[in-house]
Amino acid sequence: WWGDVLGRMIRQDVEIVNYFMLPTGTGGFGLFSRLAEFRPTYYTFMLYQQFGSELVGADSGTADVTAYAALRADGKLTAMVINLSAASQSVPLQLTGGWQLAETWLLDSSHNAEQVESASFTNGSLLDLPAQSITLLVFAPAQ
Repeated sequence: WWGDVLGRMIRQDVEIVNYFMLPTGTGGFGLFSRLAEFRPTYYTFMLYQQFGSELVGADSGTADVTAYAALRADGKLTAMVINLSAASQSVPLQLTGGWQLAETWLLDSSHNAEQVESASFTNGSLLDLPAQSITLLVFAPAQ
């Protein structure tokens, strides 16, 4: 949820976001618990640290899946794909230009913004999205 909210704010050119609930007790939306255990919201920020600064067009035609893309200063293209559904989904991935998949990062019930093995990528191939997850794809220019 928070990953999608941040993506929407980026699209709307929001200049600053404040997040005031740092620690929380047994519930809530803080970044970490009273015992300093990190919550999923914290890891969402970790993924967005790798997102580019120059927004490029991205869209999803699948219900409960949103996509945001940006270019980074190092010339790589990043795509943040968010599955808000309680079920896993497979969506086609289409890119314009020559790009090769370099890294895949995942935040879901089993991964805390961790780099995972990248699947082979060809334009139009299906991207498997776990339930309620954020997948960050980093593409390098094709050589």
